[in-house]
Amino acid sequence: MTSIRLSPRPPYDFTKMVRRLQGVKHELYRMEDYALVRTVRLAKASSPLLVRIDSIGTIEKPELKVDVAGGGKLGEAEKLELERLLGRMLSAEVELNPFYEHMEALGDEWSAICARFRGLHLLLEADLFECMCKTVIGQQLNLAFASELNRRLMGAAAQPLEHKGVIYPVFPSPEEVASLEYEQLQTLQFSRRKAEYVIDWARAIVSGTVDLQALFAMDNEEIMERLTRLRGIGRWSVECFLLFGMGRTDLLPAADIGLRNALKKLYGRSEQPKEEEVRRIGASWTPWSSYASLYLWESLHDSERA
Repeated sequence: MTSIRLSPRPPYDFTKMVRRLQGVKHELYRMEDYALVRTVRLAKASSPLLVRIDSIGTIEKPELKVDVAGGGKLGEAEKLELERLLGRMLSAEVELNPFYEHMEALGDEWSAICARFRGLHLLLEADLFECMCKTVIGQQLNLAFASELNRRLMGAAAQPLEHKGVIYPVFPSPEEVASLEYEQLQTLQFSRRKAEYVIDWARAIVSGTVDLQALFAMDNEEIMERLTRLRGIGRWSVECFLLFGMGRTDLLPAADIGLRNALKKLYGRSEQPKEEEVRRIGASWTPWSSYASLYLWESLHDSERA
């Protein structure tokens, strides 16, 4: 078994990240003795890996220990690729103190939120393909049913990974999803359009129409312009992709209902602000709009879980 150590930038509160993950009921993560466990894919690996992520440090001196199983022994190149994947997925290189300084200057409401969720980082999807699939599936659906459709897609297109007698779900590759027919997803209660959007997204990657790795060199607007050319992918979908897939720190999904509800609660309003007003309010959050949005979402959901 391969082990990897990561030293995220403090403050880094792994417990808060796990708590948020439990609240949104992510389909791929499992909790095992306070560790996060899930499958991931490397670009050139023939089979998925199972990673177990344990916090062995503190909020101010964070350290993560990652044990890796499956896929055979990793070479140095594969180990480096996995370290980069994990570092991005766990937002290990994001320095939050400038975010707190920026937001606390906006008023007492923000000072309270920053103190309450200090150390909470974005936990990204492990794979850009997976992120957009889930985003498209989740369009105009409640969280529970979207999560169920994600499970059904995994069951239809990917073989799970077995380790020590435990079965772990695996998100399918673009090739696996591209090989499906629309009708196969329709039998799983996907709408016809949603089935088309998910499979066409996979086929765009397999055909080379979309180069996922090339996106990392592009700015947000260029990615927005390229991806919204694809049927079924609009501005909200790309904003979520940039935020939860790529970890861009200055995304403001102003149309999001949860974000609007959180702002209503924060400022004690009787009604949600409209999308245009969210953009006006959020203009002062730049360059930290993604983390401001994350903390607002968590202020809403954390109260529901309490």
